[in-house]
Amino acid sequence: MQNIQLSDGRAIPQIGFGTAAIGEMHQDDGFVKETILKAIDAGYRHIDTAAFYGNERSVGKAIAESGMARDQFFITTKVWDTQQGYQPTLRAMEQSLERLQMDYADLYLVHWPYPEKTRPTWQAMEKLHAEGLAKSLGLSNFRKQDIQQLMDFAEIKPVYNQLELHPYLTQKQLVEYCESKGIVVSCWSPLGTGSWSGVEKSEKPIADSVITALAEKYQVSAGQIILKWDVEQGRIAIPKSESDENIAANLALDGFSLTDEELTQIDQLNQDKRYGGDPDNAWQDNLNSPVPE
Repeated sequence: MQNIQLSDGRAIPQIGFGTAAIGEMHQDDGFVKETILKAIDAGYRHIDTAAFYGNERSVGKAIAESGMARDQFFITTKVWDTQQGYQPTLRAMEQSLERLQMDYADLYLVHWPYPEKTRPTWQAMEKLHAEGLAKSLGLSNFRKQDIQQLMDFAEIKPVYNQLELHPYLTQKQLVEYCESKGIVVSCWSPLGTGSWSGVEKSEKPIADSVITALAEKYQVSAGQIILKWDVEQGRIAIPKSESDENIAANLALDGFSLTDEELTQIDQLNQDKRYGGDPDNAWQDNLNSPVPE
């Protein structure tokens, strides 16, 4: 799988392995570790976790047990809303690295916009970057106004914004804005969210007739069609899977290409449909959900 160049000059694998709710949210055990080891065996080198997922220990153990050097991996983690602010963010990173048993994270993200805390949080992240604890800095779920707020004072510009983005929520204007600022867009729940959401498979984009027709045409899975749609437009995608078959398939995207017309067809499936939290108010609920110990 190819890499994308971030605006700070660092390279990031275009397909990452999502770890939110492996098993279930906050699960941190042998099953989680073994699932991540399966992904590593399949070829994933970009692993995406977060303090809030509660599974950083399992990620760290999987990396340690893989037999591969730390510098072969690109590890992303995130500061949660209850951890935002200057000193709390410094402490949050210390705790994340402790759980991961690592000296640094490749990419550190603000998990959700919490506007009144954005400035001190980002300034703490700049300090972590200066100390080599966070090699690259980025955002998650940030809206245009959140990015504009941050750009007013940021000495180090964000290189990445991870969004809920799938064929039913294409966020085209926000994507264009990010790209105009040199921010690479990454997609969480690229296939239309996981089992944790309680959404029926039939209601997800992987069941859409446009997607399934293309899957049939190219003799690939519906998931591969959606991931190829992201990859061909220069986005990063972070699919999560627990099955050997899908773990392998989500990386196997080189055998076919979508036409411009087909990319447009998928773009036109947009319904502005969110399965996850809404950045307009998610931080309010998130403050009631602390990071698990």
